[in-house]
Amino acid sequence: MESSDDETSDGGRRITATDQDGNDIGAEIEWLRAATRLDQIVPGRYSNLLLLNLFCGWKSGFVDPSKVTHEIELLEGREKGGFKPPVQNKHPPLKGLWHKHYPRQGLRSLCINLEHGLNKYGIPLLEQKAAGIKAASEARYLTAEIKRDINELIDDAIDGNRNRLKKQQQLTGEWILFAKHEGKNYYLDIATHDKSTHDHVRKNIEAICYSEFPFLRNILEEA
Repeated sequence: MESSDDETSDGGRRITATDQDGNDIGAEIEWLRAATRLDQIVPGRYSNLLLLNLFCGWKSGFVDPSKVTHEIELLEGREKGGFKPPVQNKHPPLKGLWHKHYPRQGLRSLCINLEHGLNKYGIPLLEQKAAGIKAASEARYLTAEIKRDINELIDDAIDGNRNRLKKQQQLTGEWILFAKHEGKNYYLDIATHDKSTHDHVRKNIEAICYSEFPFLRNILEEA
């Protein structure tokens, strides 16, 4: 995908872009800009790089842009959500920036949180039922009641643990990258935990976001 941005008559920025076949996709990207309400939520404080990657993620099915903007809204309102609180990156190449988790589409995100919940909480309902059986000194056989118990245990392992993680702000996901400057957040890109991709993310930020937010150079290069 090739893209550029043009200044509109009201001083805003409008992206013109083509896909790999040369088709104009600028109108679709501008539709997504309006749908995400980024201009209302963080006017002048999000990058074209973020918008483009939200578009690519939406087209590929890996990212729901509304879930990203929901986490940004929570962050802007200083409200607690179910995902981990924002933290500052400690290691290059993204040292100096901050990240906030958001839910990625697909089974991978579900499985990561399922594993996290099982490691942290186990299956409380199973422990409760096992304690009851032990106390009653009963032998249990596979019956309709046991099958119902199994469904309840599955629900507790998946939905129950997810709700427990959410209550403790411990849900994990992929990253919304942002910078802090003069008391405000500037949203730059989305990224994954995969450290092998972070050099590429840094290069994209330098290539696109430095011109949009000149203070970024100091933040990243001093870090």
